[in-house]
Amino acid sequence: MMTPDTIEQLRTWAAAYNTPDFIPDDPISFPHRYTSKQDIEISAFLTAWIAYGNRKQILRKAGELHAEMHGGPLAYIVGGGYARHEGDGQAFYRFFKHSDLYDICHRLHIIYTTHEDLEAAVMATGGDPVSALQELFAGINGIPRTAQSANKRLAMFVRWMVRRDGIVDFGLWRHFDPADLTIPLDTHVFDMARRLGMTSRKTADRKAADEITSCLREIWPGDPCLGDFALFGYGVNEPSE
Repeated sequence: MMTPDTIEQLRTWAAAYNTPDFIPDDPISFPHRYTSKQDIEISAFLTAWIAYGNRKQILRKAGELHAEMHGGPLAYIVGGGYARHEGDGQAFYRFFKHSDLYDICHRLHIIYTTHEDLEAAVMATGGDPVSALQELFAGINGIPRTAQSANKRLAMFVRWMVRRDGIVDFGLWRHFDPADLTIPLDTHVFDMARRLGMTSRKTADRKAADEITSCLREIWPGDPCLGDFALFGYGVNEPSE
C-alpha cells in the first residue's frame, strides 16, 4: 500500500518528466519529426516495433531506419520504398531480419492503401486498440500473439497516440479514452512498480500490467499512463536496494 508521501512523490516525478525535455533522448523523438498524422503514426509504430533492449541501440537503429525513409514515412510505405528488404534473411536488429522489416512495412502498405490512416484501420477492426493492432499485424515477427502478453511496445505506441496533454504524447487518436489505457510494462517499470507494492506478480505479463495500471488509475483516474513518467522518475531518483 502506497503512503500519501509516496503518492505525492509520484505526482511530482510525473510532472517533472512529462515535459518537452524528455523527448530528445527517447524513441518518441522520431515521430516528433513529423506533422502529418500518417507520418507520425508510421514513424511511431515502426519505432515502437524495434523498441527492445538498450535505449542507445534503439535510438541508433531508429535513426538508420528513418534515414532510409528520407522522403517521409507515408511516401516510403505507399511508394514501396521497403521492397528491397523482401526475402532478405540478414539481421536487421536484434532478432529481426530485413525480411521482417519488409513484412511489417508491407502490412502497413495494405493498411494505408485501404484506410485513411492507422486509427481508421483500428476502428474498423474493433475492440481495444492493442488487441486490434495484434489482429491487424498478426503473424508479423515481434507482434505478440497471446492475450497474456503485456504487449509493452504496442501499449507504448497506443499511449503515444492516445494521451492528450500534448506535451510528450501526441493525442492524435480521438476515438479512444486515455482513462482506458494500460501502462507499457517493460522490465524497468515492472521492477519499480514491484518495489512500490503495485503488483506481486513474478513476471511482467498482462495481469501485472493490469494490476499496476489499476494502482495508477487511483492516482490519475482519467490518465493512468501519466504514471509511466512517474515510474521512470522513480527509477532515476531512487537508490537501488
